[in-house]
Amino acid sequence: MIVREARNAAVRARLEWQRRRSGSEPQLGAGPLSESSAEPAGISYQDWFCRLPPDPSILAVQRQWFEEWPRPRRVWGLVVDDGGDVAATEASLTNQSWGLVEVVKVEPSGLADEFHRLSQECPRDLVVLLRAGDRLRLDAAYQIAQAAWRDPWLELVYWDDDLGGLAEVWEWHQDGMPGGVYLAGDLDCLSQPRLKPDWSPDLLVCANYIGRAFAVRARNLQPEAARRYQSAGISDDSLWWDLLLSLNLNDQQVSRLPAVLQTLSGRDHRIEPHHLELVNRWLLSRDWPARAEAGERGVKLAWTTDREVPVTIIIATRHNRELLEGAFELVRSADYPALELIIVDNGGQSPDNEAWYQNRVGDLSPRIIWWDEPFNYSAVNNRAVEKATGDVLVFLNDDTSPGHPQWLRHLVGWAQRPEIGVAGLQLIDDHGLIQFGGVIMGMTGLAGHLFQGMAPQSDTLLGPTDWTRNTVAVTGACLAIRRSVFEEVGGFDERLELCGSDVVLGLRVRQAGYRNVVSATTPITHRESATRGPHVPENDVFASYWAYQRWLMGGDPYFSPNLSAHHPEPTLHCEEKPGVLKQLTEMLGRPMEVFYQRNETGEAHALALASKADRDLAQSVRDGHRAVGSRREVKTVNWYVPEFQNPFYGGIHTVFRLADHLAINHGVENRFMVMTGPVDHDERWYRSGITAAFRSLADCPIVYHDSFAFDPDDVPPADAAIATMWTTAYFAARTPGQDRRFYLIQDFEPMFYPAGTLYALAEHSYRLGLYGLCNTGHLADVYRDRYGGVARHFWPAVDSSVFHARDRIESDPDRPVTVFIYARPGHLRNCWELAARAVRLVKDELADDVRIVTAGSWAFPEHMDALITHMGQLDYTETGPLYRTCDIGVALTTSEHPSYLPLELMACGAAVVSFENPAGDWLLRHDHNCMQSPQTADGLAAEIVALARDPDRRRRLAEQGLADIAARHARWDQNLAGVYDYLCDPESGHD
Repeated sequence: MIVREARNAAVRARLEWQRRRSGSEPQLGAGPLSESSAEPAGISYQDWFCRLPPDPSILAVQRQWFEEWPRPRRVWGLVVDDGGDVAATEASLTNQSWGLVEVVKVEPSGLADEFHRLSQECPRDLVVLLRAGDRLRLDAAYQIAQAAWRDPWLELVYWDDDLGGLAEVWEWHQDGMPGGVYLAGDLDCLSQPRLKPDWSPDLLVCANYIGRAFAVRARNLQPEAARRYQSAGISDDSLWWDLLLSLNLNDQQVSRLPAVLQTLSGRDHRIEPHHLELVNRWLLSRDWPARAEAGERGVKLAWTTDREVPVTIIIATRHNRELLEGAFELVRSADYPALELIIVDNGGQSPDNEAWYQNRVGDLSPRIIWWDEPFNYSAVNNRAVEKATGDVLVFLNDDTSPGHPQWLRHLVGWAQRPEIGVAGLQLIDDHGLIQFGGVIMGMTGLAGHLFQGMAPQSDTLLGPTDWTRNTVAVTGACLAIRRSVFEEVGGFDERLELCGSDVVLGLRVRQAGYRNVVSATTPITHRESATRGPHVPENDVFASYWAYQRWLMGGDPYFSPNLSAHHPEPTLHCEEKPGVLKQLTEMLGRPMEVFYQRNETGEAHALALASKADRDLAQSVRDGHRAVGSRREVKTVNWYVPEFQNPFYGGIHTVFRLADHLAINHGVENRFMVMTGPVDHDERWYRSGITAAFRSLADCPIVYHDSFAFDPDDVPPADAAIATMWTTAYFAARTPGQDRRFYLIQDFEPMFYPAGTLYALAEHSYRLGLYGLCNTGHLADVYRDRYGGVARHFWPAVDSSVFHARDRIESDPDRPVTVFIYARPGHLRNCWELAARAVRLVKDELADDVRIVTAGSWAFPEHMDALITHMGQLDYTETGPLYRTCDIGVALTTSEHPSYLPLELMACGAAVVSFENPAGDWLLRHDHNCMQSPQTADGLAAEIVALARDPDRRRRLAEQGLADIAARHARWDQNLAGVYDYLCDPESGHD
């Protein structure tokens, strides 16, 4: 890859040079350059690089911003004078757009003293350590300082780099290209970029993937590392690697800047004895039972555990004897004594098949489980685990075969580490090419295999293929996991029949706080899809989407946003390629877009057409209710639900939670009447979404109705009908054969719109005579007092498996206060515009003493990148862990329901700040369990600043919040206990 990119860069640069000199277009396809004249997939590195250097006007703006920056952070440039071009390095530092850069030239012998001085005198300043000849891009210091300003918890910032020769390409592009620069030896210095994955601690042990392109807080400089570097008398990058390994950081303390901000004077991946000594020292300090051995371009770990951990290998098969022979040889090659082998065979139990196993694999004493149910990869392996006795589980495909003889010991060594959740190996196909080097989310579809089709030990834009890598997930073809971790996350997800459950397992393990790793040290052979073929069940595609969506939208952390997801071989991203939303639209067959609330005339016209209710409708509904009389048991419920994009959040999640509660506790048959447009009748989307949220609802009937051509007679009779949004209330009211008709009211929805048609239609839905089932007592009061309705309420609760204060990161006076703000710019009622202004005021006042984290939507808040860390729309299970890292949680709403956010923040031990809103007084009480602010930006900012400066008040509010949640909002089953009786007899026992 690198050679191809280098040649292509050279060709394009030379063609441009020829064009300028001759004033005409050069001819392609002739002469010795023709083999490289075709564009590679994506874009050439030279073209891409020439877009990077900031325009002079941008640099001018950055210099102006520096002048206005409150309490700007200093950046130090330490230049190690080891015989390189010191002047070039110093010039790149003194010309930075960031106005507070200190340049210090230091001999290797003086590094220890300089480290000590900086760590003591200015511990929070940022330090970049450069070798003579290294150069920073002119805005590099600005980018570094901005990252630290955005998140003052950061201890390490790193970025992409290239070799020094490529910096000249920009000058050539601007000024014309000199002759004689394209000798064969020049190709290597034209295109050797290194685009880096996100923080990868296990990769760092095996290779210094960050190189010299990083900045650390001065307090992290280790004089002892400098002394080791000096005494060894070496001039390589071992000092930088030593400094990086000495850091003990979590993910939140590290930031990767995905931009080429540095050109290096040289790069050397050779592993020398002093590198092994460095890594072995680290392994000993962390009590890892391993020793470092030299690889070609990185360190290999040889695990040295003094006991054989019991291992169970599980192989699922359709009794493919040819494939199984290879898998058995792979197991035998491991020569591992504490081994149990379980084979799950759905090829049919017969005396012949049983005898074959006895003859072919009797020496391994396998346990054979004959599977006579429809094949489901997840279910098959979960049942095998129930029979397994090993502490480590290893899942193998039957189309694997021998590779490295130490494969199992190496795999188990990684899997035994308490930090590791899932471990895998690099897999090689029958042609000797890489088949699997790690899962990349969004690659060539929903998820793909990194490096597939490349030769082993290749160099790439992402680094050598033979590096051990952290990854979000591991293929189930060869996967190891501790049994305790497997059970902790619930095993394989059986909603996925054939594909995707291995990826979901990896994602869940990562969300539980573990890291996943793929080692290239001991590869084995794998014939992908030889077992079941290439077919992917359609339901697996949709089920996978719901589990993957956070990563598809946010990007894979172990890939680079500058790389194309269309190619398993790392290739530069081409702007002309379709974005993720377009890809998902094509894949799922429905429009996928980031939501922005609009009040469009077209929508008003359409809903005016669909929302039919004459003066007699409400009376007809009431007459029907009177006809039912007394209590009648409810066995069937028709739920009228709108289209939805995400079943895990907001009101639609509560709809499904209620249905789940009724099904499990009362045996109710739930049916979902999906009120859609004329074409959105894709059951795969809605059924997979409902099932992803609540498994008990997987087989519920789903009926689609065109909202603009609705025929009430098409709806099956039911004991109860429940409208779930104002747009569905009209349909529930008009439909005969529903003994009792209810309206699940979760907010005062007219407030979602300005005064006008939509407000009027939404408000009139409260006058249709439906029984109100209200989320909070306040909404029940509104329904009764303003609209004369019959209502009963339930109190909202939190999912205690996600929202709790266990393992909470407590406040530390030496750490900035973390403030969480719900950021949904596309949803007007969440008041993002007020919050955005308040953020600026808070940062101006508290500067480095506060870090502000936002999440909630993929609509990125504009012009806020220097102020906040925006995490997008998280997976539901990730929100609780985020809240447990926050000292203050800001929950803003002006509607009649305060949302679930303040409850969830309180349950996680955060002190809450909200608006003054009497509608939320049933939960939020000023200076008792929260702080309430005026509904203005300066008023909100003042409350946040005051609370950030008062740790005792934060602690008191948080403790009271936890107590209030425990008293009334900790269990959904208790809070929903009265709903069924209300559905059966709504006229008795009103609130």
